[in-house]
Amino acid sequence: MFWPTAGEKEEKACLPEKMGDFSFSKREKLTKRPEFEKVLAEGKKKRIGKLCTVFSLPNDLNRKRLGIIASKKVGNAVARNRVKRAIRETFRQMKHRMAPAVDIVVISGKEMVAESYKVIEEKLSHALLAIK
Repeated sequence: MFWPTAGEKEEKACLPEKMGDFSFSKREKLTKRPEFEKVLAEGKKKRIGKLCTVFSLPNDLNRKRLGIIASKKVGNAVARNRVKRAIRETFRQMKHRMAPAVDIVVISGKEMVAESYKVIEEKLSHALLAIK
């Protein structure tokens, strides 16, 4: 009725763990300039047409981390934020299928603003899955 049974309590207690695989926490973000510089200097570079450039570098943290660079060349604040949301969402959905411990920096290109979310997701997800 109004109060959950013991089985329902256990089921609800498990939900955050299952959904945790699809979250994007602070621990999964590159935040410091030296972290970005290290990935850009030492990482593998992969260009995805004129859409964006992806740099990847294995790390010792046993987790995937993402950094996004969207300069003013991409567009105004609305356009840059739209691009960053699309990149974060693609990473969030693909991270459980990627290499175990890697730092990724995505530099968005001007063409990313004009593309639809589906196209961005499709092209970026193929690039993210190819990272070893």
